[in-house]
Amino acid sequence: MEFDLLDLKVALLYHGICVDEEVYEAFEGKARLSKNPFSCNAMILDEQIFCSLSRTEQETPFRLTLNDGNPVITYNNKFLTEISFPKKTSFYEQKTSSGIPFGNLAVIQGLDMLAFACLWRCEITTSGNACGFCHTGNFASPDHSLSEMMEIIRYAVEESPKTKMLQLTAGSTFNPEKEIDQYVKILEAIDKSIGIEKVPTMIYLTPPSDLKQLDRLFDAGVSQIACDMDIWDERLFEKICPGKAKVNTRQRYLDALSYIAEKYGPNRACCVFVGGIEPAESLIEGATFLAEQGIVPLPSPLMPFGVNQKVLAEMQPFSLDYYRKIRKETAKLYQKHNLIVPGTYGSDVCLSRDIWLRREILASE
Repeated sequence: MEFDLLDLKVALLYHGICVDEEVYEAFEGKARLSKNPFSCNAMILDEQIFCSLSRTEQETPFRLTLNDGNPVITYNNKFLTEISFPKKTSFYEQKTSSGIPFGNLAVIQGLDMLAFACLWRCEITTSGNACGFCHTGNFASPDHSLSEMMEIIRYAVEESPKTKMLQLTAGSTFNPEKEIDQYVKILEAIDKSIGIEKVPTMIYLTPPSDLKQLDRLFDAGVSQIACDMDIWDERLFEKICPGKAKVNTRQRYLDALSYIAEKYGPNRACCVFVGGIEPAESLIEGATFLAEQGIVPLPSPLMPFGVNQKVLAEMQPFSLDYYRKIRKETAKLYQKHNLIVPGTYGSDVCLSRDIWLRREILASE
C-alpha cells in the first residue's frame, strides 16, 4: 500500500500502532513521550504533521520501533518512514494547588494548542443516547476549581510549552444556557488572569435554543465557536447520534452556526464532521453547504477504538481513497471561500489544519 504522510496519519488513527518498549527507553524523559495515557503522546510525521500516538495492543500492521537509534514506523514489518517526537515540556510535571496533575485536566495538542477535553460529563451519554462513535462520553475531568484552570492556562501560555491556542470542550448538556454560563465565567477568568487576547480561544458548544445567548460568549472574548453536527446525512445522524437528533436537533445546530456566521462574519463558526461514517459525497455536501455561509468545516478521522461493532457495521469501510477525496474537496472549499482553520500546526487527531496548510497542493490533486 502506498502512503503519503496524510494517508499515514488517518491510517494510524484508524488502526493504531504497536510501540516497542525500547522506544520509551530511548526517548521517555528526553522528548514529549510517556507511558502515561494522560500525556497525549504524539508523533511528528514531518515538520508540520502531528499525529496521535494511538498505542494499541490489538492487531495492527503498524509498529513504532528503533532503527539505528532513530524512531521509525514499519508497515507489516517493512520500513515506512522515520518520525520524531515533540520537544519535552515541563507542563506534564506540574500539579495544581490542590495536587491535580495538569495532564489530568488538559493536554497539549500538536505543538502549541492547549486543550481541555472533558470539562463535564456528556448528559446525552448518561441518558443512554450516546453518539455511536464516541468513546469519551462517560469521562469527565476530576473536580477542580476555576482558579486551578487558570493555573494551567497561565503556565501553558507563559511558561511551557508557550501555547498559542486554547480549546475548550465538554460533553453535550440538556441546558446549553447553563453551559454558556460556565464558559463565560472561564473566559472572564482568562481575561483577568493573563488577558484573553494572549490566547485565541475556541469553544465546542451545545447549541442553545435562544441564539442570542451566543452573543455572551463573543462579548466575553471567544474567538471561534464550534457546534459539531458530526454527520450530515439525516438518516445516519438520527441513527448514530440519537441524543443529538432528539434533544438538540439537527436544525438547532444549523441555526446556531448560521447565526454566528451572519452576525460575526466568516471563520467564527466551525463544525466538525467525523470522516469514515457517512459516504464521502454526503460529508462533502454538508461541508459545502456550511462553507458557502462562511462556516469552517473541520473533517476529523474516525478513531474506532472501543466503538460498538454494530455501529461500526453502519460505517464506511476504511479507505485511503475516501480520505483523499475528503481532503481534496475540503481544500477546494477552504480556497474558494477564504476560510481559515484555527491553530498553527493543528491537532494530533484532526485533519482540518493539515489540509488548510496544504490547501493549494491538495486542491489540485
